[in-house]
Amino acid sequence: MIINLHGFTGHGTNSKYDWLKANLPEREIFAPDLNYAATPPEEILSFLAERVSSYLATSPPDSPKLGILASSLGGFFGRCLNLLFPTVRTVLINPALTPFILLRDQLDCRAYLALFARLTFTDDDLPLELNQLRVIIGEQDELLDHERLTRPLLPPNFNHVQVIQGGVHRLQLTPEVGALLMSFLA
Repeated sequence: MIINLHGFTGHGTNSKYDWLKANLPEREIFAPDLNYAATPPEEILSFLAERVSSYLATSPPDSPKLGILASSLGGFFGRCLNLLFPTVRTVLINPALTPFILLRDQLDCRAYLALFARLTFTDDDLPLELNQLRVIIGEQDELLDHERLTRPLLPPNFNHVQVIQGGVHRLQLTPEVGALLMSFLA
């Protein structure tokens, strides 16, 4: 199964969902529509973590591995899931790891900040080789300053960031991006 997490104003059946269905047709795709503004972040994370736990507990050993593909604000939750389940392959595309700064007028910033603070300090306890995290960022992301708001929040000595030249926030699934996704999620 691959969990596809959309951005702030997006929906589950987005362009990444379509790409996953076309390129990994044998995999189940779980792509929930999440209402980030109306649902507390702890509730969203609990819902997603339960889905991950259930899949890991019930899937046979020879089944395809679980993967997470998360974009923008979905990347915040993808990163939270990566901290809770570091051995699950996780790809973040232009992740909004600081929604309490970026979307402070549209979200419950205190709740997002509390969740962020509770989870991010677990990074220091995780062996780097266990972490199955990959990050893809657009070089010309017009919404996020990845040098200030993404890279400093990744694990220490993390070197799995791929910069897409000319890529913007709504990163197109070019052959280059598709090859990166296939190499890690397939």
